[in-house]
Amino acid sequence: MMVNRAFKGGIDLHQDQALHLRGIDNYKRVESIYPKKVYIPIQQHIGDPAEVTVSVGEKVFLGQTIAKMDEGLGANIHASVSGRIVGVEEIDQGQGDEMTCIVIENDFQEQPKKIYHDKIEELSPETIVEKVEAAGVVGLGGATFPSHVKLNPKEDIHTCIFNGAECEPLLMADAALMVNQGDQLIKGCKLVLKAVGANEGIIAIEDDKQEAIEVMKELCKDIPTLSVIEVPSVYPQGSTEMLFKTITGKEEPPDGSTRDLGYLVINVATTVAVSEAIDPGIPLSYRICSVVGDVMQQKNVYFPIGTSIQDMIDFCGGFDGTPSKIITGGFMMGRTVDTLAASLTKSANGLIVINEKHDQDSTPSPCILCARCVEVCPVGLLPHQLEKNYLKKNWKRLEKLYVESCINCGCCTYICPARRHLAEHIVAGQQALKERRES
Repeated sequence: MMVNRAFKGGIDLHQDQALHLRGIDNYKRVESIYPKKVYIPIQQHIGDPAEVTVSVGEKVFLGQTIAKMDEGLGANIHASVSGRIVGVEEIDQGQGDEMTCIVIENDFQEQPKKIYHDKIEELSPETIVEKVEAAGVVGLGGATFPSHVKLNPKEDIHTCIFNGAECEPLLMADAALMVNQGDQLIKGCKLVLKAVGANEGIIAIEDDKQEAIEVMKELCKDIPTLSVIEVPSVYPQGSTEMLFKTITGKEEPPDGSTRDLGYLVINVATTVAVSEAIDPGIPLSYRICSVVGDVMQQKNVYFPIGTSIQDMIDFCGGFDGTPSKIITGGFMMGRTVDTLAASLTKSANGLIVINEKHDQDSTPSPCILCARCVEVCPVGLLPHQLEKNYLKKNWKRLEKLYVESCINCGCCTYICPARRHLAEHIVAGQQALKERRES
């Protein structure tokens, strides 16, 4: 089934043609990296850091808990390789922020601590949630919200939307996952439906990922509770708000979430992690990352959490040209890092390298009032006015312009001919309002 786009605005960022950067030719192929060491941060989630539970010199197994959340919002951290703990260090993560990391020297045995094979029909919703919590699963679409909390909603859920709409340009990690781990995804969908008590699941995939669509349709054809919907390939189709509107025709409540209307939206990679937490019982230790742009070899890489950016770049043949910018995550919503020592974490679905030739001048000039930012805003805001009032610290006006409705997609910054840092200032405005309320 194909549905039409339900939101105005957005940008057609159809892979690398729009960005003059090289993407992945064959997204079905995934290669694995086996680094000599991993550097695993103890906070890779919304909430508080986990507490280290291992010591230097200790032998650990793949999947062993190495940092644990005893209370509060957060997620457990696990060894992504087997080997020996050689350090617990503060390591620069590329934005002027150091974080405690557990350093493991890989013994290349890939030896798991224990393997389970639980049957879905024998598991209660409570048991599913408990196992997901123990496995340290978080939202892998970028939010990193602890999944055990999401799978235990207070609201009554009747439909789950499994988000396979990878709208960021160049990234193909979720598409590769659906083609290569489709069976595991289906199992995860069933587990999520059971955990939240829903009776219908919709797998949403962008219409330019036809191979992934065909694979998932074939796997779903005899499962009455699951269906596949093709959605338009336009940015930011993969955001929760836009995807929900496209599929249901409904708006997410301004002061609530899709759950208030009976819908739970969850990323497909998160869903696979839920499945693997149950069968074979392996915690979230690996994921797929699209390494693209100005590297010698663009590829999807299955990597252990905590792999350094340096090791990943080397695995892809090194830089093509002099690097000017390195982004973890997507081109539009990812974060720029300034050190190759930074770790790739649970949220790293992409690693983008831009060399000096392709890096655009980002020096802003005065707004020319062209309103292109207004045309592309998928939420219908006035980005140039939001920036203006943030810079003037006009907090009341900023609130009246619905600054908190911004989904931080970055369309306004991308399209601005004056290179205004619109999205950056709007996010700062949101944060300023939040801090003023809390003070």
